[in-house]
Amino acid sequence: MAWRGSGSTGIVRVGTQRLRVAWTSAGIAFVDEDEPGIKHRIEKRIKMQLVEKTVPAVIRRALVKAAKRPGGDDAPIDLTWARDYERDVLLAARSIPWGETRPYSWLAREARRPLAVRAAASVIARDPLWLLVPWHRVVYKDGKIGADGTAYGKRKRAMLARERPRAKRVGRKASSGKRR
Repeated sequence: MAWRGSGSTGIVRVGTQRLRVAWTSAGIAFVDEDEPGIKHRIEKRIKMQLVEKTVPAVIRRALVKAAKRPGGDDAPIDLTWARDYERDVLLAARSIPWGETRPYSWLAREARRPLAVRAAASVIARDPLWLLVPWHRVVYKDGKIGADGTAYGKRKRAMLARERPRAKRVGRKASSGKRR
């Protein structure tokens, strides 16, 4: 495995969550709940040695803000570790506005590979920046959330519920109920 130098990592408390964040001079590269072995998994995923440091105030504020309004569209992110398609999918997902959802097929089209819908779904399911890249706004084309009963499904449902007052689906026109 080719390592790309080093980055920094630290623990930050956001609300009731204890998060491990990895960052570089370019931005935040990874965020996940802190648990045993997570630092090693992050290093392996982003191919970077991580040095333990205090999380800078600007990153802490960005994560707190993103926890209140998921999507963190103003927080700088570092996707230099990602393959081209992963980067395209994550950036496309990041462009989905607050309160709206898009189908996986839209995500694949925006990432310039319209037939790679399953690949787009795989990338978004493994989103290492789940607090900053709004993976929860990507749904099946029929509007279903999917992953019912799983921790992933519960988190997705809860994050969408916070946006529900303004949530509207974009992609297909709503039917009037009349056949023509």
